[in-house]
Amino acid sequence: MIAVDLRLSAPVALHAAFPVRGFTALLGRSGEGKTSLLRALAGLLPSAGAPWAGLAPERRPVGYLPQETLLFPHLSVLENTAYALKGRGRLEEARRLLAALGLEALAARRPDQLSGGQAKRVALARALAHRPALLLLDEPSAGLDRQTRDETLSWLKQTAASWGIPVLAATHDYDIAVQADALALLAGGRIIQFGPTMELFAAPVSPEAAALLGV
Repeated sequence: MIAVDLRLSAPVALHAAFPVRGFTALLGRSGEGKTSLLRALAGLLPSAGAPWAGLAPERRPVGYLPQETLLFPHLSVLENTAYALKGRGRLEEARRLLAALGLEALAARRPDQLSGGQAKRVALARALAHRPALLLLDEPSAGLDRQTRDETLSWLKQTAASWGIPVLAATHDYDIAVQADALALLAGGRIIQFGPTMELFAAPVSPEAAALLGV
């Protein structure tokens, strides 16, 4: 579990305080600051508070996957995965990781030889490679069809849970939200409700929360 208590003043003013446990979805409308919060946690935007306040981005124990997979087109899947690792044995370590994640058959391929779902999984493998204390995902269903999205989400939840890595996924996709272990609702620059997913859908605390949940 990672306790978040973070303040941002730009590009959007917000104060977000909630725990990230298991697979937590950050649900909010476009422009509310979901991406900004993830970037602040990754150290890419100035912020104040916990966790890791003032720590340089390269020293933060986070894995961050933006909406685009951003795989290096000139590198193989194996080399992309190893990019986050250090030391002489990094390729061997990356190969073991791909095998553990069921991606070993893709190791020699280049990004342009992958399907959307495969590319997303490889990007997730790269983000997980250094066993982060927190995995940040920005709109993880972007660019995926429904079946691929569901398969990738199931794979990610199982992997992160088995490795004990909490996940924070910023999304406006209700299908992802209902599969999360917990939900944090962001509106008006603050978290207006947090808790187990089914409890929020059963009992939103306000009309604003109910509107965000689509109920």
